[in-house]
Amino acid sequence: MTITPAALNSLHWNDTRLAWDTDPTYSSIDYIFSTSDYTWRPTLFIANSVGDLSIIDDDVNMMRIVMAGQVNWVQMKLITTHCDSDITYYPFDAQKCSIILSSWSYSNSEVTIVFNTNPVIMNFFSENGEWVYAGYETSVYAEYRDRIPFDMAKLEFKFVRRPGFMVMNIILPVIGIAILTSFVFKVAVDSGEKIGYCLTVMLAYAVYLTLVADNMPTTSVHVSVLSKLIEFSSHKTVSLYSITLFILKCHHESSQDPVPKWLLSTTSGFQKFLNCWRRNDKKSTKVNFLKSKTVSTVDLMENAACKIRSDDNPELTWSEISRIWDEFFSSSI
Repeated sequence: MTITPAALNSLHWNDTRLAWDTDPTYSSIDYIFSTSDYTWRPTLFIANSVGDLSIIDDDVNMMRIVMAGQVNWVQMKLITTHCDSDITYYPFDAQKCSIILSSWSYSNSEVTIVFNTNPVIMNFFSENGEWVYAGYETSVYAEYRDRIPFDMAKLEFKFVRRPGFMVMNIILPVIGIAILTSFVFKVAVDSGEKIGYCLTVMLAYAVYLTLVADNMPTTSVHVSVLSKLIEFSSHKTVSLYSITLFILKCHHESSQDPVPKWLLSTTSGFQKFLNCWRRNDKKSTKVNFLKSKTVSTVDLMENAACKIRSDDNPELTWSEISRIWDEFFSSSI
């Protein structure tokens, strides 16, 4: 016997024992109705169902039996199945969810399951605000139970997520706050607003991180790129806050306290970078009319000015060190 599911809530099969088309006595009757209590039905179940693994049965909806013995059984059944979600590119992801129909008692030599030509009926479909329906795929394969093959009919749906809400309300504000965090080095040390600015941005960032965590599916099988970006931004925010505290500590140090040699060496390297960066920036704004391959004396002097020997650490005050660190991180971030 062949069972034909249409969207898995409408089943059709042929039962020659119920046919009366060859009997002229009942030729005026095109079809009759019956229930599952009085008519044979296949013992089918949803293999990947969540919470309900019972045999599909419905004693409310009637079976329509046509003259030739074809039985049409349309059910009103809400099916909940398990789907493995891949959120690697969340919220720009596409998910596939399947419904697997299988026979419980009859092997595929006794009951064969095939799909209808058009197994998905879209008459009652309505658009969803979060997902876009992108089609379906069907397949039938055999599963062996105690060396007996049983048909497994798989109907797989594909859905594409609508990213507009997440992009406008979560991702763009989080990126904006992450950018604002870098501007903490633009705030003057003497203003006394560095810590307040940094804490305000961190609190706003923490609120949006909570919203992202609440909206993102909770799974550890696939790690989202958005999660990695959030983790990187979190570490960046903590590191910038630590650097800001160090700059404030240097600024408020007593001028009588000696500056450690490692700090002088590191600051001189920062100063060298700033001098070369400013000089190269000025050079890029000038138009070079001379295309000579010879190196001028001015170029040699400018290049030599960028070079600071490792043992030539200038004497810098604590205030100058804090100013150089501020300029270095504000220009490099």
